[in-house]
Amino acid sequence: MKKKILVALCLIVLLVGTFALRLIDTVGLYLFDAIVCAISVFGAFEFSKLLNIRGIKNSTISAAVVPVFVFAGHTISFALNLEAYLYAIILVSIFVLAFVATTLGEMFAKKEGFKNALKVGGATLLTYLYPTLLLVALMLLNRFDILGGKTTSIFGGNLSWVALVLTFLIPVISDTFAMFCGMLFKGPKLCPKISPNKTISGSVCGILLTSGVCAGSFFIFNLFETFSVGFAQLGIQFWHFLLLGFFGSIVSQIGDLFESHLKRKAGVKDSSNLIPGHGGFLDRFDSHIFNAPFVLLFFVLLILV
Repeated sequence: MKKKILVALCLIVLLVGTFALRLIDTVGLYLFDAIVCAISVFGAFEFSKLLNIRGIKNSTISAAVVPVFVFAGHTISFALNLEAYLYAIILVSIFVLAFVATTLGEMFAKKEGFKNALKVGGATLLTYLYPTLLLVALMLLNRFDILGGKTTSIFGGNLSWVALVLTFLIPVISDTFAMFCGMLFKGPKLCPKISPNKTISGSVCGILLTSGVCAGSFFIFNLFETFSVGFAQLGIQFWHFLLLGFFGSIVSQIGDLFESHLKRKAGVKDSSNLIPGHGGFLDRFDSHIFNAPFVLLFFVLLILV
């Protein structure tokens, strides 16, 4: 238990320190991207292992290396201020080339037939999508002020900071309230075959209370002029945050259930033991992996509509 608490405190300090650094120095941008890259590497490694345990053969090396190339492509794209379509082409090219290299490697290095090699390449491709591609949304949120251009400049470059805070806050609040309310109210199970400890009462309370916390965070942000002026000019109101919390909690719980499904199919308790006392990276960031693309889409629609 002591080890679990100590590791949790270290993760919190790292996260809070990174968020604080983002407000005062551009180094925080690159540090955050690097942290997301590390999570992608370890998460893809764990997902690859889970697939191999189930007999779905794939390349663990390729799964763990691709996030590094994605991180490099992402960093170069923003350093050169490339257009969005070029950024997308770079990411797709990385995935396609990695798929081809993995398939050819199976054929020639491991002497597999074309059909079997193609299966391995296809299974490895899944590890590029989850968690790497979904976590790309976190890196894009990190650069959201650049993506938004003049529209988000009224926030003084801090709209991405707000979006990232909510991206991490929603899963934590949702999971915490769902767990404690489930223990308190009990009742019917939510998905007994996938996660026997989760209850419908806990899920509903998690959704409702997360909605309230997000709505409350709007008023806290609004206390600061940088945010209040930006909210006013973009027409962002508390009910936007309320909706973000409501649907974000649902998406976060889906992410949690998805990872539980993967572990149950593989017959393991944790995705790995890479984080002492906490299991694996997928265990800790499963909800965030799903929530990040949703928050990104939400804020894109918010500034466009």
